[in-house]
Amino acid sequence: MADMMLDQVASSQAKWLSVRQSLIASNVANASVPGYVAKDVRPMEDSGKLFASMVSTNPNHLTSALGGVQGVGVASDRGWETFHSGTSVSLPHEMLKAGEVSTAYQLNTTVMRSFHSMILTTFGT
Repeated sequence: MADMMLDQVASSQAKWLSVRQSLIASNVANASVPGYVAKDVRPMEDSGKLFASMVSTNPNHLTSALGGVQGVGVASDRGWETFHSGTSVSLPHEMLKAGEVSTAYQLNTTVMRSFHSMILTTFGT
């Protein structure tokens, strides 16, 4: 197994958070579209080698529309209300997910800032 450096993990998480935020924004934008089905990504910890670089062995292979991040699909959480328009988007649920993304991004940034400060202190620059 290849070594995972902190900056690689943080970069992968930032990419995952970016994709998730884009999907949340898309869900909110399409909340009133009849028949629209909410989308989300698998949790990062469930994705295994989700962020490993992918190699295309054939130029006819399809690539992900979301910058190479796999695992995007239809949200399966049916615990929230379905609106009369026929959409499965719950705006309160989407706002909660947006808050989770914001908190995770802030934590990611804080950890990386602390790590960078620790490295600078170690090398005395």
